[in-house]
Amino acid sequence: MATAIKAIPTLYDEEARRFGEAALQAELNFDPKKHKVLSERRRCARQMLKQAGLIATV
Repeated sequence: MATAIKAIPTLYDEEARRFGEAALQAELNFDPKKHKVLSERRRCARQMLKQAGLIATV
C-alpha cells in the first residue's frame, strides 16, 4: 500500500532570506573544537561502538 505524499513547505521572499541568513550564521558560528562533556553512559556506549568497529572515534 502506498503512503500519501506530504506537502513540503516552500519559503518565499523575506522568510527565505531570513532562513538563508540564519543558516549561514549558524554555519559561521560552528566551532568543531568545542565539544560537549558526555555523560558516563554515553561515553560507555561510544566505547562499545568503537570496540565493535561501528565507529572510528570516541
